Amino acid sequence: MRIRISSFAVFCAGLICLAGCGKEPADWSDESGQIQTVADFRLVQAEDGIREWMLSGDSAVYREADSLLFMTQVNIVFYENDIPESFVRSDTGTSDLVGGATILWGNVHAENTSGRTLDTDLLNWSDSLETFDTDCLVTFVIPESDGTVTTIHGRGVNLDTGLSAVGDVIVRESFTAVTSGELPFDE
Repeated sequence: MRIRISSFAVFCAGLICLAGCGKEPADWSDESGQIQTVADFRLVQAEDGIREWMLSGDSAVYREADSLLFMTQVNIVFYENDIPESFVRSDTGTSDLVGGATILWGNVHAENTSGRTLDTDLLNWSDSLETFDTDCLVTFVIPESDGTVTTIHGRGVNLDTGLSAVGDVIVRESFTAVTSGELPFDE
């Protein structure tokens, strides 16, 4: 069964993408190849029976010619030793199933099992590098072991899929950080 996406639908998708911080992937506008539509999909990456990640969503359009997947209501679970470590959700996204690059946009929220959260408009995920990055505005909330909470606002971040810094923390543009809670006072 061959399903064609109208030019208007492609235009609307492009307009929505351009309204956010990031840009729609340039190769999405080409309508060549077979197109398949699926609902309630789930993809799992595992090695030797141990899950690494699971990508799911409400609906997806898959283009066979270049293995590009356009998704709605996207959810990703990342596993460490087959145990969920972090979760990401967004309104929409695209995934290059061959190259391993996924772009999520629209109300992107990530959270790990330690309570760290990241909120932004657009987030890139590289499966091969196991990293997230964005040049958009972000809010990153980090609960500290002493009960305080550090909230960081700024533009641009590079994190691993467990929401920890990749190497040294590099600030691309100005950030503000606020720590709240009670700090012990020694006299």
